[in-house]
Amino acid sequence: MIWINFPLGVGPLLADGLNPLEQTPRSILSVVLWGLWTLALISTFVPRPLSLTVVRFGTVTSGVLVLWAATSSATSSVIIAALVFVVAALLASSNATIGDLFVDQLSYGDEKRFLLRASGAVTGFLRPATYLVSVAGLICGPYLLAEEYFVAGVVVCVVGFPLTFFGLRSLHQLNRRWVVLVPAGLVLHDHLALNEPTLFQKSEIDSLGPASANTDATDFTQGAYGLALEVRCESPHDVWPAAINKETEKATIEAFLFAPVRPDSFLSEATSRSLTGHSSA
Repeated sequence: MIWINFPLGVGPLLADGLNPLEQTPRSILSVVLWGLWTLALISTFVPRPLSLTVVRFGTVTSGVLVLWAATSSATSSVIIAALVFVVAALLASSNATIGDLFVDQLSYGDEKRFLLRASGAVTGFLRPATYLVSVAGLICGPYLLAEEYFVAGVVVCVVGFPLTFFGLRSLHQLNRRWVVLVPAGLVLHDHLALNEPTLFQKSEIDSLGPASANTDATDFTQGAYGLALEVRCESPHDVWPAAINKETEKATIEAFLFAPVRPDSFLSEATSRSLTGHSSA
């Protein structure tokens, strides 16, 4: 509902921001903005990890555009309405339940997927910085061209569009980290931790639950903040950690940590599948 009504809340302010431009560039940028809105709207109806990336990026982009357009509008009610819509969209797109809903659409049969939290450094700095660089790379070049700074606009487009592409690819990779509950057990799908998705069969899992403060388990959380969960295996389990310098070596672990964005929901589902073992007591 937020994205369907987005033009009603944000459109008047963006129109104020485009008004100072000449008619031709104003019309072209208006068409581009309508196209971006349509792409984001369609993505909300086709929940997938890629759609989640598009919706989140589109929301951040709209926030930046609203802040820019606010400097050209003298109507406080228009500014406030746009800010309310942007904040609502940001809260909705970043919601953990929404994130799990989008990635779970790739599940097959009796599977359920849960997003993994990013590291503290990514959450606190790298991801916001990547969003800002990607948004700037997308909009600065076209805006300079619209203002008839043709040489600067072309240069910024040549530099900025690749930055946006690589930024979006990096952001999308974060939305492709998850843990999957399958009938056979649990699959850790995290390219930052493991070289390939790894299955831990139900018969191999001794316990699953919140990690203790003094645990000796192998840490696959990437330094994520918040509650980490711990899986202890009945016997040592071979894994292939993520490659460093394109080389990977087998490691044998007895327990490991991971950090789903919704640990309570994950544990509830794992308990219903009899995966929590001794930790459910």
